[in-house]
Amino acid sequence: MQKKSSLLLVSAWVVALIGFILGLAFEPHWFARFGSLVVLLSLMTEYILLHAELNRLYAGLAKVDSDTDIPDLSPSKWHKKKVWVAHFTVVLGTFIWGFGDLVF
Repeated sequence: MQKKSSLLLVSAWVVALIGFILGLAFEPHWFARFGSLVVLLSLMTEYILLHAELNRLYAGLAKVDSDTDIPDLSPSKWHKKKVWVAHFTVVLGTFIWGFGDLVF
């Protein structure tokens, strides 16, 4: 799951770059249209990250019984960073989608 989310996030940035190049080479509206793909890929990344985190949380809670303390179930720093990059990519993709044709 972690590799899939990273791959989707990198794909979102590659799609944004391809849209930017097409916007420069042909018509500016291509950059805006590729913004919708950026949003789609980054939202898929957020869903996968959330699903993986909830699965890890539920698996950790299933191991807890009444005699033991609750283990540390906080997400890793790498996971938190990927979530923030995914959030930023959603916002950036939304701006590209809405105003990408006005850049040129």
